[in-house]
Amino acid sequence: MDNSYPKSLVDHYLKVSAKLKKIEKAMFKRFGPNVSEVMDDYARLAIKFEEAGIFQYAAMCQLGVAKCENYLQNSMSECQALLKAARLFLRAHEEMESLLLRSNRHEYRETALHCFTQAIDKSPDDSVIKAAIIREMSPLQPHYEGTSSFNSPAHRIYELELATEQSVMNRDFLTALQQLDDIVDNIYERKKQNLYQEVLSKSEIYRVLLLVALTLPPARQTPAHIKLIEFYTQLAEFQQEDDICPSPSQSPCKNVPQLYASWRPGLFLTQSQKYALAEIVLAWHLSKPRDLRVALQEFRHNFSSLNDTQRYLINCILEKVDTKC
Repeated sequence: MDNSYPKSLVDHYLKVSAKLKKIEKAMFKRFGPNVSEVMDDYARLAIKFEEAGIFQYAAMCQLGVAKCENYLQNSMSECQALLKAARLFLRAHEEMESLLLRSNRHEYRETALHCFTQAIDKSPDDSVIKAAIIREMSPLQPHYEGTSSFNSPAHRIYELELATEQSVMNRDFLTALQQLDDIVDNIYERKKQNLYQEVLSKSEIYRVLLLVALTLPPARQTPAHIKLIEFYTQLAEFQQEDDICPSPSQSPCKNVPQLYASWRPGLFLTQSQKYALAEIVLAWHLSKPRDLRVALQEFRHNFSSLNDTQRYLINCILEKVDTKC
């Protein structure tokens, strides 16, 4: 066995790092170590460290890969290595957090943020990867000033969904409702509703619950909101779904924008979801807080597909209802 072989992964890492330093100091590159070989060593070490659960060293190896890619002028590969390093530093941070150590100064989190920022700088401004990195980094730095000129409807809808959930958690229900309206408008304007059935289903549940939570006067409701409320009110009165249409005297159907010409409440919900929402809307419409509380509790209990934010919204409405019971 070769005695020069490193006795541990850390020894191997230090030897490879020494080679990288020689590359950095070499005045003429041909006299220094081969950059590609050093990069391959770092990449192999990163895998071994990650498999061993030593994420901070795996991240440092990826930083070594990024430096080598920089010497080779491979900007996109450098960006990918920086992203891997950022994610590994985040895993190291999460591991430290789980240990509840007093000595945890969040240095891995800060290093991850620095790696994300470097990756953004290396990405073309109009690329999807820059937009994706900014989004991935947003939990670490929500108010990051950098932007991307990349514009994608799918990205826009996803960002609106995240913003809606954040608004609900902040109890800013009016903003959340406006964001959901933007999502529905965006999808129907592009006539892509069949591609976003799950999003539209989730958005409709949100919108009904938010309208119940807000109790807006008719003057502040949009035609779509009025149409939505009337649909579920009439559905609760056992009218046939195909026959339901807002009455001309109560709903400005003629003023409904063209994008809603093909929009129909309940189109992407199951029958059980529609009738459960109808019970909620009817109890709210008739100002029966006890019935509303029961309907909300049953809706929360019966549908496991509800996400945490929707359940939180239901709990907020229940808090409000309990004060009236």
